[in-house]
Amino acid sequence: MSLLSPLAMALLAVAAPIVLMYILKLRRRDQPVSSTLLWRRALDDVQANAPWQRLRPSMLLLLQLLVLVALVLALAGPAYSRSHAFSGDVIVVVDESYGMQGRDVAPSRFAAALKRAHSIADDLGSGNVMSVIGMGAQPHLAIGESTDAGAISRAIDSLRVSASPPNVLGAMSLAASLARSGASTRAIVLTSGDSGIMGLPLQVPFEVDVVRLGGRLRDLGITAFAASATGGHTSAVLRVSNFGAHTATSDLNLYVDGRIADVRPLSIAAGREQNLFWTSLPGGVTRLQARLTRRDDIDGDKTAWAVVPGSVGRRVLLVTNGDFFLQTALSLDPSVTVSTVKPVAYSPTLASGNDLVVFDGSLPATLPATATLLVAPTVGRAGAVRFGAEQPVGTIEPVTTSSGEPAAVLQHVDLGDVHISRARTVTVPDWLQLVVVSGGTPLVAVGDNGRSRLAVLPFNLQESDWPLRISFPIMLHNLLEYLTPSLAVGADNLIVGQPVKLSPPAGTQEIRITRPDGSVDTQRPPFAPYTGTERSGIYTARAIGGTTRATAAFAVNFFPARAATAGGAPEIRFGAPSQGSTRQVSVPVSVAWTFALLALAILSLEWWYAFRR
Repeated sequence: MSLLSPLAMALLAVAAPIVLMYILKLRRRDQPVSSTLLWRRALDDVQANAPWQRLRPSMLLLLQLLVLVALVLALAGPAYSRSHAFSGDVIVVVDESYGMQGRDVAPSRFAAALKRAHSIADDLGSGNVMSVIGMGAQPHLAIGESTDAGAISRAIDSLRVSASPPNVLGAMSLAASLARSGASTRAIVLTSGDSGIMGLPLQVPFEVDVVRLGGRLRDLGITAFAASATGGHTSAVLRVSNFGAHTATSDLNLYVDGRIADVRPLSIAAGREQNLFWTSLPGGVTRLQARLTRRDDIDGDKTAWAVVPGSVGRRVLLVTNGDFFLQTALSLDPSVTVSTVKPVAYSPTLASGNDLVVFDGSLPATLPATATLLVAPTVGRAGAVRFGAEQPVGTIEPVTTSSGEPAAVLQHVDLGDVHISRARTVTVPDWLQLVVVSGGTPLVAVGDNGRSRLAVLPFNLQESDWPLRISFPIMLHNLLEYLTPSLAVGADNLIVGQPVKLSPPAGTQEIRITRPDGSVDTQRPPFAPYTGTERSGIYTARAIGGTTRATAAFAVNFFPARAATAGGAPEIRFGAPSQGSTRQVSVPVSVAWTFALLALAILSLEWWYAFRR
């Protein structure tokens, strides 16, 4: 124990006048009275008024002297020396993963970790540097090899807890790259008790202290959620798990396209899980949301979202007198909804609300404003495209000079075994590109006039053997993708922090991703996997380019793989001390506040004793 301000001990001399006040005689003026009967209690004081008297034991004197001693010690600043092991350079790794959200450590595990990091920064020795790493799904360097206390403090405060899992390997690899040659280095990993870190994923040339905050959480959470559309209905399955040590109860609310559809009470024992099923939800819904009403140590797993696959499909209007092959091939794609109308009943108003109009064996007076496929048209004219008489078809050949999106129409298509009896002659404008020909006769042509897309098959399918070949449904699928381009998403439901591959249609200039908080991220070619999925909720992607306006949605949820709470000591040390100029740092820790509180307590006791009567 030492004193930070030893000169303050000189104030103990104040004890002398306090004692003198108890031994000096009080000089009072004589006053005649009729009787001293009522002054009997003051008799002792009267007898004590000799100039000097023997000091008698007094509780008030003792308490006053104790108050003086406590106050003087508080001013002297008593302190004890604390020797810190954080000598040399320090690398602090702060866990930013979901486990740090836990509130079993007040006010939270993450707040406690930041406080510990600030304490380490305060103890940094002169001439040493400190680095701070945030350990989330993508570890990042908040500050590297700095001696600026202010900058280090701001870097620590810039860290943010997220719903992603911890990437220990990435964080330790980054830490290993920061160790200075010839200097003693130590790393401190501030993580959660359920992070599962019981060893290092790689060897590092310095000592690593793993500080685990918290114990077993109170956590009832949604751990799986998926939906599908079948038979005109929507089905969903959900799993709720109890990670706590006691039985947990809660209501689960299910929302369908923003409206509540079901409420189910739950009671799940510790360490158990429960599966919930819905089989008759309304058809045509696009998004589901599940929410637990219970609040506990973790907030991120109380809400989950699901996107119904194929809910955003293509609407196709087939104008035909009856073509089994064409209607069957269009219906093979589950994302396609086909409605049929006869040519005599067709009107341009029917085309609105559909993504594609297919004319089979007929030719409209004017082409609709939406994408159009003309199959076996009659003699006549449709816009800038003219159809003439039929003529025999010889050898079928793909056009090797076609490129870009039109060339993709022939992807995985083999026309070597296809035979067509006859086809109409076609006069095509410049914007219509030939894809398959026979001699000089076009058999497949596609193009974009700037307002909509058009494809032409100027022959009757029933006068060919193409519908009997495997290449026919493939070709029709390629035509659908060209005429009504879609934005493909690698997965409909993702885990927080998981990248997703967005496959836009050809010609896309950019993809705009709207995040759950309303912010927008933009991707441009080449389209790398999207990694901005650190927030749970529904994401909407829109492909933009030319006439393309394809959209898709996907859900991101808090479903990380959770390790069990690790047993053992709250702090574990790995590795061996690095070689270098190690310096032990001793920092005095003041305990003056304890003596100040003691003085206040004794003063209160002295006041009570003096006025108790």
